[in-house]
Amino acid sequence: MSKLRLAITGNIGCGKSVVSRMLSIMGVPVYDCDSRAKSLMQSDEAIKRSLVRMFGEECYNADGSLNREHLAGCIFIDRDNVKRVNALVHPRVKEDFAAWASAEKSDVVAVESAILYESGMIDVVDKVLLVWADEETAIKRVTGSRKMSRQQVVSRLQNQMSADELLILSDYSLRNDDDTPILPQLIEIMEQLH
Repeated sequence: MSKLRLAITGNIGCGKSVVSRMLSIMGVPVYDCDSRAKSLMQSDEAIKRSLVRMFGEECYNADGSLNREHLAGCIFIDRDNVKRVNALVHPRVKEDFAAWASAEKSDVVAVESAILYESGMIDVVDKVLLVWADEETAIKRVTGSRKMSRQQVVSRLQNQMSADELLILSDYSLRNDDDTPILPQLIEIMEQLH
């Protein structure tokens, strides 16, 4: 059997990371696009030069680390900026994931991506699992756990595909509304995958 590549997607605050951790515990290796993108933005010289050209030297702190706050402020105020950064970073993330997935020994590997379709990662996966929560639940989670205002969360949600759009495009969906248990849903999905 060839290796199955499962995408885990959903909007900010839906609980993708919780599902990813559960899959890891179940023995499924998970590639986190967000952390890998940040790492590549830190280490890839071509990406670094392009970001500085687009948004200024402030993209990087004096010690050379990525200034995430400045970059997020530049990117998420304008959909065109989101597209420009995605076009720069995500082809490299896609290459990185393909190499990582090939090296993994598991029959099933997963990739966590909030912007699966926008980034082109959809081209390198076999199945899609949508993790979703209603908008108010997602906003409460993010404003409670991260240093983001309601408006910042709403702005990010507006720059992502809606849960309704994602639901139509997904093979599986997992409701994460704080009332519906996640594990039984995930076990059922994994049984269907095998």
